Amino acid sequence: MTRRPRLPITRTHRAGGFVYRDGRKTISAKRELARIEKLAIPPAWTDVEISRSSTSKVLARGIDAAGRTQTLYGPAFRRKQEREKFARILRFAQRLPRLRKQVEKDLRRRHLGEDKVVACVVKLIDQEFFRVGNPEYARKNGHYGVTTLRRKHIDVTSRRVTFDYVGKSGKRQVKTVRDPQLVRLLAQLERMPGHEIFRFFDEDGIIRDVDSKRVNAYVKRHMGEEFSAKDFRTWGGTLLATSALLAVESDDETAEATIIRNVVADVADRLGNTPAVTKDAYIDPRVFGAFEDGVTIPEVRAAMSRMRPRKHLTVEEQCVLQVLRKR
Repeated sequence: MTRRPRLPITRTHRAGGFVYRDGRKTISAKRELARIEKLAIPPAWTDVEISRSSTSKVLARGIDAAGRTQTLYGPAFRRKQEREKFARILRFAQRLPRLRKQVEKDLRRRHLGEDKVVACVVKLIDQEFFRVGNPEYARKNGHYGVTTLRRKHIDVTSRRVTFDYVGKSGKRQVKTVRDPQLVRLLAQLERMPGHEIFRFFDEDGIIRDVDSKRVNAYVKRHMGEEFSAKDFRTWGGTLLATSALLAVESDDETAEATIIRNVVADVADRLGNTPAVTKDAYIDPRVFGAFEDGVTIPEVRAAMSRMRPRKHLTVEEQCVLQVLRKR
């Protein structure tokens, strides 16, 4: 395996702060120190290495408190990644019906095997835009995603299931599911032994946990290798924003910024993110472009009344596709 070259600047602790060295030379130039400080490298990172250039693809690397290698990328590379992510939204939406058809099939299985329980998780992510979950975050921070939720996080009645938990960045999340099929299945899962909600019986009758690897493998198998559970949140943010803008009728151009700000805030609340992260990472920028041009959103709004729900694609989702295709 090819060894990754190290970045030239290192960081070491000293009383009250850090010392930065380029090779054996201690960096003292105020301008260079200001550039490094501006990167906002988390203080808890260890084995930190930093690039000499602010335009590099990789600006810094380090090891976080959980022992994982983390990377800070340059703005140009991040913009490229965001463009590629949003470019595949159309492909994602076009393949959603195929996935949903498979989910329906697997949810009809009688045995509580892997396919049925993973299909339940995928449907929850699809409908409620859950994060998939990371056991390290759950164990160290008490921050949960759908696969790491425990029985203490759900309240089940005959008609609905309420999830109440702390998500990423310490944000409280409350989600209510009323889909009768999911309610019945979640009631079954709650009665299984163990603390975790999403568990299944393997071929030998042994109980196994559903984790993010199993969920992503299911998504890739039925949608394609380029997709994962994360794409549902990008699709969800774009869908929620488009639906909100289609419901707004205003000819006041001065109100556009306020409308967009309010839409972003509402979507952020639903996804459990900050507004800034939501706008940059979870809402396709073409949606706001379609609103600001004063033409695309009104055209799609006018066509909306003639649309009919498809088997595995709602009217609102069809509208998102129209908006993105027009841009």
